[in-house]
Amino acid sequence: MRRSTFLTTFALMIGVSAAAFAGESYVRFQKSETSPRDAALQTAVATFKHPDKDVEIVLYGVVHIADKAYYQSVQRDLDSYDVVLYEGVAPGKTQPTEEDKSLGTMQKMMGELLGLTFQKDGIDYTRKNLVHADMNMDEFKKAMGGNSINPLGGVMDKNQMRQMLPQMKQFSQFGKALMESMPAMRDNFKMMMGSQLGNADLSNALGQKATQVILIERNKVVMKKLAEQLTKTTKGRVAIFYGAAHNPDFEQRLGKLGWTLQSKRWMSAWTIGQGVNEGEETPAPSTPQEQPKTQPRTNPAPEEGPRWF
Repeated sequence: MRRSTFLTTFALMIGVSAAAFAGESYVRFQKSETSPRDAALQTAVATFKHPDKDVEIVLYGVVHIADKAYYQSVQRDLDSYDVVLYEGVAPGKTQPTEEDKSLGTMQKMMGELLGLTFQKDGIDYTRKNLVHADMNMDEFKKAMGGNSINPLGGVMDKNQMRQMLPQMKQFSQFGKALMESMPAMRDNFKMMMGSQLGNADLSNALGQKATQVILIERNKVVMKKLAEQLTKTTKGRVAIFYGAAHNPDFEQRLGKLGWTLQSKRWMSAWTIGQGVNEGEETPAPSTPQEQPKTQPRTNPAPEEGPRWF
């Protein structure tokens, strides 16, 4: 598999940034200044306020495979919010195909290979403050013109992928055992992947249509849900809990509605070696900076349940 295609596929699987939708960053790779073996892939949590509202909006950027301890911290944060609008393409009326299931299968395989936890296993989606804010699979496929997401579309077609999945599962088990026996190799692999994920451009591998649907059309659904919630929630905090790749576009949309960034803090989703300091929460600049323009619940979730992109 070509390196660029693999990185793009991996970026899609874990929900990080995409160069095609550049803006204020919500994911970064930090290396230790004192130890070349220590680093972290970090995600941002940003707070926004509106001059006419007594509500805070929190853009809670997340990655879909991460350290178990990271999801424990995320869970504590989510429990503190009044409302959490969460991501996950829900089941539709039609039964999912094997191709539909492939992305979740590959997410789980990559998580096991890297010693990381899959988001659906690390977060409790039965919490009462969680509100689904995404398409269902029927809506998603309609927006995609009837197509599914093939995470290896740049390498093999859906028939080839269907034939390869059993072999890939076997290989992932071998790779998991190898990585567990050689933690230094696992850390080196995570270091290599984490340092390059921010440059992955989804549009090149997925095409303009898929990128538009995955990131932008689904964000429109969230903004409609947010508007509904703000008619009910007049005080407190409302979080948008989505893959970090979605947040630059969310920030643009919030800005147009009068919401301004107040502060941002970083959390280590992958700790490599001893990791790095997450730093303190930083306030937004006093002068707003113009940003580039951007183009049912169960725990754990069942195999045919929501899908994260």
